[in-house]
Amino acid sequence: MSRYFNTTGPCNPDRHYMLPAERRLPDLDLFVVRELYFVLHAARQTGKTTTIRAFAERLRTCGTVALHVTLETSQGICETVEAERYWIAAVAEAARISLAPEERPPDMKSFLDGEVGSRFRQYLTAWAESIGRRPLVLLLDEADVVSGPAMVSLLRQLRAGFHERPAHFPASVALVGMRDLRDYLAEAKDGLRTNPGSPFNIKAASLTLRNFTRDELAELYLQHTQETGQPFTPEAVDRAFWWTGGQPFLVNALADIAVTHLVPDRTVPIGPEVMDRAKERLITARTTHLDALGQRLREPRVARVMASLLLGDDPSAIDYQSDDFLYVQDLGLVGEGSQGAQAANPLYREILARELSYNIQQSLPAPEWPWRRPDGKLDFPSLIREFLSWWRENADMLRDRHDGPYKETAAHLAFMGFLQRIVNGGGDVHREFAAARGRVDIVVSFGGERFAIELKRIHPRYPKPARVEAEGIRQLGAYLSALGLSDGWLLVFDPRPEVDWESKFWEKEIEVDGRVLHVRGA
Repeated sequence: MSRYFNTTGPCNPDRHYMLPAERRLPDLDLFVVRELYFVLHAARQTGKTTTIRAFAERLRTCGTVALHVTLETSQGICETVEAERYWIAAVAEAARISLAPEERPPDMKSFLDGEVGSRFRQYLTAWAESIGRRPLVLLLDEADVVSGPAMVSLLRQLRAGFHERPAHFPASVALVGMRDLRDYLAEAKDGLRTNPGSPFNIKAASLTLRNFTRDELAELYLQHTQETGQPFTPEAVDRAFWWTGGQPFLVNALADIAVTHLVPDRTVPIGPEVMDRAKERLITARTTHLDALGQRLREPRVARVMASLLLGDDPSAIDYQSDDFLYVQDLGLVGEGSQGAQAANPLYREILARELSYNIQQSLPAPEWPWRRPDGKLDFPSLIREFLSWWRENADMLRDRHDGPYKETAAHLAFMGFLQRIVNGGGDVHREFAAARGRVDIVVSFGGERFAIELKRIHPRYPKPARVEAEGIRQLGAYLSALGLSDGWLLVFDPRPEVDWESKFWEKEIEVDGRVLHVRGA
């Protein structure tokens, strides 16, 4: 069977198209040579396990006793008395599979009845002593699934063995997971900041995996071309890199959809329009990876950051040094750009907006008003009128439905959900939002036409309606100029409860530099 683009689990060079596993982490050897502890953290499905397994394999060929172990079986077990048994069993099983008999740790049974809180350390000590003077490297994957007192105990036991290296404890230990150490320490302490001197202040560094570059993405796709003859055009490579930002799962997923489902004929090249279709199919398929991102959006600490991105009208709402922001960054959901915090890539931006507006979209009945003109094109003025009428009837209910930080985003999400419900299957909605952008920009493509909309909000705590409107007009004018469009729409939402609906709804038509701006209050 020919190789394919992998979207599930670690990569295998015999079965999958892949780049050299350690290329994105070239300095791992330094930590082993210097007998150091380190943390490797990166977002889900970025290649952590593939990289660390390849590293362990290479070390073994050089004579080092190196073992990759997953702690996943101890997920959800907070008490040390139970968790230690799982850790010891995980090491024993991984060693049975990967190491020669003379390199494996002693029989685990004699260690299971030891003193709780030191059994794992004693097991690792006995193992290090049993292999003589050979260095022992332990790579603990999925380390951040350990939680509560068990996490604190794990770190304390590793720290206790640090001073006994290398004769009586693993010379080098890595903790591998989605989050950096500071975050799962905070979680273990119920969100309270921990003393930075304990219990794992001996780590030398926290490393992370970078995304693929554009050239690396092209190199990966070229492997498919070389094996099947089916090329990806340079424009398709550019489009794939733009959508994904080089995020490894997305890079592979788009290519897999393109060559397996959309263009299985190997004589037909993959062009940029295929990558756009693949993007849409990936989003609507709601894969496990993307579904997990959607679930993360409900976590309070994630919601606080994402709501600020969607609103974009209060840059100070995001503390870039806070545990919340660093946590969301570790999850791979956001990054820092020229306009402050923003979604990590355009595809995630689309997923986040759709996921948060999904319930609104699905709850809307099929539109009865004539939203399509006789020529099949979109009657956009009618669409705006119908939305504003619907919003007036449903605004209070929708705001009540959104708890916590997303309550303030109800209007933005309602409009996005309304648009998606209408356009689905016949067009495309492109959104732009970031923490310091000051608005949400939307372009609807339908029937060969493009429509530009800008969403603004009058901040309920700092109300300056005239300033918000003037700023929106200036921003929309610049946006239309960049898009080359002659007219566009500005919706100014007013969430202040003391302002009655009659005062909130108003409309203006303004001409700026030869362009018509349709301005509506809501």
